[in-house]
Amino acid sequence: MRVTQFTLYNNNIYYQQNSLSQLNKTQTKLATGLKINTLDDNPTLFTKFLKLSEEENSLTQVKSSATFAQTFANNTDTALNDFVSTLSSFKVKLLNAANATNDETSIEAIKSELEGMLNHLKDLANTSIDGKYLFSGSKFDTKPIDDNFKYQGNSERVKAFLGSNVERAYNIDGKSLFLGRDNDYSKHISTNVTMFNKMKQHPEFVVRGSDGKLYIDKHNPNPDSSAAAENVIVDNDSQIRMLTGVEDIKNPNGSYSDGVSYFYLKGRKPNGETFNAKFSLLNSQTVQDLLDKIGAYYGNTPTSKIVDVSLNSQGQIQIKDIQTGKLSTDFYLVASDKNETNIKDLVKNGDYIVSFNESNFNSLRNVDTITANNGYFDNRIFKFGSNFKLMDNSRDALNTDLLTDVIGSEAISSVDGSIQTIDHLTLRGTDVNGNSVNYTFNVSGATMQDLINSIETNFKVDVSLENGELVITDPTISKTQTSNFSLSISAQDSNGNNLNAFRSKDVANFDELFLDKSGNILTSNVSQIIKDNKTYIKDGKSFTIHNENAQTFATDDTSLVEVLGDESDLNNLGEQIINIKFKDKNGNLQQAQVVLRDTLDANAHKSYFWIDTDKDGQKDSSEIYDIYTSNGKLAPAHNTITTSQEVDPVTCEVCTRENLDRGVTYSQLSDVIAMITSGNLPASNSFDDYKKAISTAKEEIDAGLDNYGKFFIKDKINSDTKLDISIYTDNNSLTFQANNAITIDSAKVDFFKTLQDAIEAASNKNNYPDNTSSNPRNIGIQGAIEAIDHLNDHIRRAHATIGAISNEFNMTIERTDMLIVNVQSLQSDNIDVDFAEASMQLSSLTTSYQALLSSIAKVNNLTLLNYLR
Repeated sequence: MRVTQFTLYNNNIYYQQNSLSQLNKTQTKLATGLKINTLDDNPTLFTKFLKLSEEENSLTQVKSSATFAQTFANNTDTALNDFVSTLSSFKVKLLNAANATNDETSIEAIKSELEGMLNHLKDLANTSIDGKYLFSGSKFDTKPIDDNFKYQGNSERVKAFLGSNVERAYNIDGKSLFLGRDNDYSKHISTNVTMFNKMKQHPEFVVRGSDGKLYIDKHNPNPDSSAAAENVIVDNDSQIRMLTGVEDIKNPNGSYSDGVSYFYLKGRKPNGETFNAKFSLLNSQTVQDLLDKIGAYYGNTPTSKIVDVSLNSQGQIQIKDIQTGKLSTDFYLVASDKNETNIKDLVKNGDYIVSFNESNFNSLRNVDTITANNGYFDNRIFKFGSNFKLMDNSRDALNTDLLTDVIGSEAISSVDGSIQTIDHLTLRGTDVNGNSVNYTFNVSGATMQDLINSIETNFKVDVSLENGELVITDPTISKTQTSNFSLSISAQDSNGNNLNAFRSKDVANFDELFLDKSGNILTSNVSQIIKDNKTYIKDGKSFTIHNENAQTFATDDTSLVEVLGDESDLNNLGEQIINIKFKDKNGNLQQAQVVLRDTLDANAHKSYFWIDTDKDGQKDSSEIYDIYTSNGKLAPAHNTITTSQEVDPVTCEVCTRENLDRGVTYSQLSDVIAMITSGNLPASNSFDDYKKAISTAKEEIDAGLDNYGKFFIKDKINSDTKLDISIYTDNNSLTFQANNAITIDSAKVDFFKTLQDAIEAASNKNNYPDNTSSNPRNIGIQGAIEAIDHLNDHIRRAHATIGAISNEFNMTIERTDMLIVNVQSLQSDNIDVDFAEASMQLSSLTTSYQALLSSIAKVNNLTLLNYLR
C-alpha cells in the first residue's frame, strides 16, 4: 500500500492530539486531585461520584436542619429552666403570703413581687430566636401570650428533616405547655363557705336535755348560759347540729330529741353521670356520716372508693377523684330544717338555709314568693332567701332604685308560664303584735325605699337594705324571745296571678343562673365535658359503648347527648328538655326550649325548638321549629344509624349500608341561640327557611364553645349588649352556669390563669376559698400552692422532654458528621488521584509527547531533495 505524504501528516496530527489529550488529562488530575472530571473520563465512576455527592449534600442538609433544631431546643431548654426556677420562687412568695402576721404593706410588697414574676414568665413564654417564637407552635411569627395572658399560637409540633421520610419534632408548643393536660393528676374540688360550730358560735341557744346531752333550742334558750361565743371550725367528729345549726325537737314532757337536717345534693360523677339527691341526717350524727353519705352518691362502697370526701382546715368539703385524668366531677350542696320537694321552695317558704357554696352569680328570677325567716340565732332578725340586685347584676340594690330596675317590669307566670307585666306586690303575714296583714303594694314608680316604708308601716318593724338584703328587725323582743312577726312577699300581675319576679340567692340555686356578661360577650363557667359512655341508636335499638374520646372538652361538633349526664328522661319519656330564659337583643324577657327526641311526637317533630313569641306560655304550632341535620333530615337526639340492603352496582352483590344521622350538636344549639336572641326565626318550618334564618342570625349573633368547652355568645352589633341568657335542664343533666364547687386542681392545666388566681388570693389574704371575698370563687393561697406544684411538675416534664430532644439532635449531628466523613472517604477512595502514579504518568507522557513532536518535526522537514539523497 502506498503511503502518501498526506497520510503521514494525518497520522502525525492524530498521535499528537491524542498524546496532548492524555497529557492534559493527567495534568488536570494533578491540578484537581480527582481521577475524573467529566462523564466521559469514566462513566461508571462518574455516576458513583454523583451519588456520593448527592449523599453528602443530603447529610449536609440534615446536619443544617438538626443544628437549627438543636439550637431551637437548647433555647427552649434554657427558657423552661427559667420557668422552673421562677415558679419555685413564686411558690415561696405564696407561702410567705399565707403568714397571718403580714400587714397590708407586706401583702402589697408580695403582690408586687408576684406580679413581677408573672410578667417575667410571660416574657419567657414570648421568647424568640432568629425572629421565631419558641412556644407558638408552627405560628412562628405570632407572639404566644398576649397582654391579657391569652394563648395566641397553635398546638402544632414543628419537625426537622433528618433524612428520607425521617422527621423529628423539636419544639414544645404553647398549647400543650400552658393549656395542657396531665392524666396522672386527679380533679380536686372544694366548697367555699367556712363552716363554724354553730353551738360554739351561739352558746345561749344550747340547752342540756334530761338525758344529759346538749341540744339546740332557738325558742326556749338557756337563760343561764354564760359561755362566750367563739368561732370554732367543725371537724369530722362534730355533730350535724353543730354543722347546720338546725333546731332540735322539744317534747311535751320537756325532754329533747334530735332535730333532722335535710341535705339537697346535686353533682356529677367522675364518669360524667349526674345525680340529684335529697337525704336527711339526725342532728346527733356526725359530719363524717355526711361525708360518707356524699361519697356513696358518687359510688363509694365500704370496699372501694370512687372519690375521697374530706374536710379541710376551714370545715370546707373537699372532693378528690381517686382515678386520675378525669374532668367531670362536680358538686353542690345546701341544707335546711325542712323537707321540701324543690330547692326553690326553701326560699319560697322561708325555710332555714345552710349554705356550703356561694358565687354571687346573676340568678334567674325563679320564685314568685319570698318568705322571711329568723333561723339565724337572733329571733329579732328576719331575712329572705333572696337578694335584691339590679337586673344586670352590676351592683346591689340601693334604697333609691326603682323597684322595676331591681325585679324587672315583666316576669313569667307561675300559673300558666306566660310572660306578664308586674303590677303589684302582695305583702302577707302578721305584725309584731300578731295581727294579720294583707297589703297590696303597687310597683309603678315605686322605689326600694317605698317598699321598705310599706313593710315598716304595716308590720311595725324596722327594715334596712344591707348589701342587697332586706333585713327586718322586730324591735319589741330580745334576741332570745319568740317573735309574732311573719311576712311573705308575692309578685303578681293585674289579675292577681303570681309571677316569678324574685331571684333565689345562689346558695339555694345551683344552675338557674344567667351567663356571665362583659361588654358584648356572655360566657358560661362550666366546661362541657364528654362523658365516659356514649349511647347511639341503631335500627331503633339503643346501644351504649365506652367513649374513646371521653373526658375531653366538647367542641361545636359534639352531640349534646355525649355530655348529658342523665339520659333516663330521654330514654323513658322520649325527650329531654333544655330550658332557655333570656333577654333578647332589645332587652325583652322571653323564654324558649330545645327539645331532644329520637322518635317523632304526635305532631311529627323529632328534635325541635320552641320560642314563646306571643308570650302566652303555650306551645303553639306556629312557634315550633324543627332542628335539621346538614342534609335536611329531622335531627335526632342521639347519633342514629339505619341500615339498608342495597345492590352494589359494580359487583351486583347485595350489601348492607349504614346511614348516620348526627344527634343535635352544640353547633346546632348555637344556631338556635343565635336565631332566638336575634329574633331571626325561620319564615316557615322548612329546611330552606331554617338555613336562611341561621345565616341571617349569624350576622348579628355569634355563639359556640371556646377552647375550654365553655359556651359563649357574642353580640356582633352592640358593644354593650342587652342580651342575658340562662340555659339549664330540670334534672341537672346539662349545665352551663353553676354555683358549683370550686376546682382547685385537675388534669387540665391553665398556666397563666392559675398564677393570676394565686396573686388575687395573696392580695386578698385568702388562705382558702372564701365566699366573703371579692371573688368568692378564688381557689385561695393553699389551693394555689397545690395548683402551682402541679404547674411546676408540668413544666419539668416539658423540660425533660426538650432536654431529650436536644440530646437526640446532638447525637444526630455527631452521627451526621461521621457519615459525611465516611462519604467523603468513599469519594476519595474512588476519585482521588494517586499523585505519585499520576506524576510518573505525566513524566512518561511528557517524554513521549516530546519524542513525538521531534519525530513529527523530522518527518515534516523531509523535502524531495532530501528524499532523493
